[in-house]
Order: sequence, then C-alpha cells, then structure tokens
Amino acid sequence: MNAQNNPQNDWYLNDKATCEWLEGLKKSTKATYKTAWKYFLEYVGMNGDQILESRKTDNTFAWEKKVLAFKMWMMETKKQSSNSAVTAATTARSFFAYHRTGLEFRKTEKTKLTEKKRVQEDYRFNKDDLKKMSDYADLTEKYVLTAGKSFGLRAGDFISLRRGDLEAYIDRDPPISIGELRTQKENVNAFPFIDVDAKPVIKMMLEQMDREGIKDANARILTYKDEIQLSRILQRVADKAGIKYGNKNIRFHCLRKFLIDHLSNYMAESKWKQVVGKAVHESAYVSPDQLREDYIRAMGETTFTKTSNGEDVKLLAQKEALKMMARFNGMTEDQMKTIFRQKSIVLGRDLNLQDEVEALEEATSQTTKPKTEAKKGCPDGKHCQRIVNESDLPELLTEGYKVVNVLPSGKIVVSND
Repeated sequence: MNAQNNPQNDWYLNDKATCEWLEGLKKSTKATYKTAWKYFLEYVGMNGDQILESRKTDNTFAWEKKVLAFKMWMMETKKQSSNSAVTAATTARSFFAYHRTGLEFRKTEKTKLTEKKRVQEDYRFNKDDLKKMSDYADLTEKYVLTAGKSFGLRAGDFISLRRGDLEAYIDRDPPISIGELRTQKENVNAFPFIDVDAKPVIKMMLEQMDREGIKDANARILTYKDEIQLSRILQRVADKAGIKYGNKNIRFHCLRKFLIDHLSNYMAESKWKQVVGKAVHESAYVSPDQLREDYIRAMGETTFTKTSNGEDVKLLAQKEALKMMARFNGMTEDQMKTIFRQKSIVLGRDLNLQDEVEALEEATSQTTKPKTEAKKGCPDGKHCQRIVNESDLPELLTEGYKVVNVLPSGKIVVSND
C-alpha cells in the first residue's frame, strides 16, 4: 500500500523522517501524534524530511521558537483546547528527540509549553447516581456504566476488552478476577474484578453476542473506534436519569476515579494500583486472591445490587472486614468455622449472612487484646485493627488510626496499618 492508495491514513509514507518516527511509536500514541503532527506540518509548510534538514543547520534556535508559536497557533487559529495544544507541542518535541536533534528550551519556555488553562472539573459520581443511571440505561449503556466502574480501567483498555477476557470465569461468585490485562498507557498489568452490578450485565452482553453469532473469543465486546464514545454514553444516560451535574464534566474517566476513591479506603496504594493498572514496584505485587479480599470490602461502597445469592453486599463486606481482623488477632479459618457451628447450634438453624457477621463481631471483640499488648506484625504494641465504640474514635484518629468499617451493632473497625 502507498500514500496514493490510501491518502487519508498513509499520507506520511513518502516522508521518510516522519514515517520512521511514527512507525516506532506504540499504537495508541501513534494515533494521537499522527493527528497533531499533521497540524505541525501545516503550520510550518514543510514535510518531516525538510524539517530535519533545516534543524541540522539551525544555530539560532529557530525551531524552538516555532514550536512555542505553534502551541499558540493551535489554540488561537485552530481553536484547540490548551490540553490539545500541549499535546501538539509535545508531539513536535518527540519528532526532534527521536532523530537526535532535540530542542533546547529555557526553563521559562518549558513552562509556557506545558502551561494549561484551568480545565473543567470532573463530576464525582456517588452510588445513588450510578443506580439511577443504570435504571435508565439500555444494555450497552448498562455495560459501559457497570463494567466501567467495576474495572476502573482507562477508556482505551476498556474498549479493547474481548469476549475471552470476560467469559472464562463469569459463573463464579463476584467479585470475579478476570486475570491479567496489559494496559496501553503504562504497559503494566491490571487485575480487574467483575462486581455484583456488572456480572448480570456482562452475561447479557455475552448472550447478545451469541444471538448475533459472535462467538470468537477474540471478538471485542464494544466495536467503538473512538474512546470519546464512552464519555458520550455516560453523559447521555446522566441526562436521561436527570443527574444534576451543573458545570462539571461527565466522562468515562469519572468511573475510574469513583472506583479508585473507594478502593483506596480499603486497600494499600500498591494494591489498588494493581487492580486498575498503574505501575507499582515489582516487590509490591500480590495475588488476585489477596486483592479479592480487599475488593469485597470496598464493594459494599461501590455496588447497588445484591449478590447472586440475594445477600446484601454491605453485610458481605463487613464479614470480610471482620474475617481479616480475626486473622490479624491470630484466629484461624477453622476457629471461625467452629464459631459459626456453635452459633448455628444456639439458634437451632443454619446461619444467614447477618448471623455470621454478628457471630464474628462478638468473637473478634472477645479476642481483641489490649492495645498496649504487642502483637506479631505490630512491633509498636498497637494492633493493626480494633473494634471500638464511637466515643473512642476521636482519640484514636489523633493517634493515626483510620476507619475501616462500621458494623451492624454500630461499633467501628479502625486500623493503624
């Protein structure tokens, strides 16, 4: 294929300097830079080969001045946002750097190149917003909404999801780990989970693909070419649901922020970064099973439906918080099962989730040692987690504790981990 056969996509193939540079970029970066570079070529009236030859004989920093002026031209003439203008200037710098003729800017010039006007603030979803939007959404819209906030992936990674990524474990109890996904921007692994809201929607999407004869495991769930489609879907559903978002911005990234905000209340930074696909030190990686325990606790704050067994997600999260605390205090899984059996005998029936939470709460309260007594893993003599009354909370917060969960009895789980 040559430029004459496909001028829209391959306009740069006869431009050796441009072609060599663009073909060396990652696919996602290439798409953005190709558009911005076309603007730059229009601005300077040259192709990449000509620019490179001119740069080699530039002793007056003319190209530094042109890139600075180009950024202003993008905003004033092309009416692009300051974000797009900064990206365009970065694109030009990338071209020169690739060909080892990098531009040299003064500190004040670098500031001008990266300076952005105040961007519109993102709207902060809460659980009620998402529930209301789900009620007004069609199937595809429900998928974007529920799976988007369940995974916390960036838009490009979300659009790339394929049938095989989601169907392998879909019949398991949520949250369901879907394994490793390699992210585009940071090129690291993400470990997303399917929560109780997303599971039935994903199953319906898979069933719809079956009806349409799309059974290839590599078939994409969504066929959108442009990531902006995801943001447009969310804004459309928010409008249908009557969400009052004022002058705030609704975009797909808001779902990622929503999940991260809640995960960070229940997970260490290195853990939630693994879930959503942000780089962490190699030594910080833990298994999906360990991530799942913390995700369950956060799920009580991020979901609005019951589990597949009809259980309340909030109670399920409280049970996991208590089990974690019990393990911190040296209680084994077998000991916890014994507590459940004893509780069942006392009640004369099988335990429901509420019963299990209450049994664990009572047992954990009894086994929590005084805070001055040292515990393995807590060398300063303070327990990582404790159950306290609300009246004890102010003092503990000043000592560096944070609230982990509120139990059905009204008592509070705090942690200094």
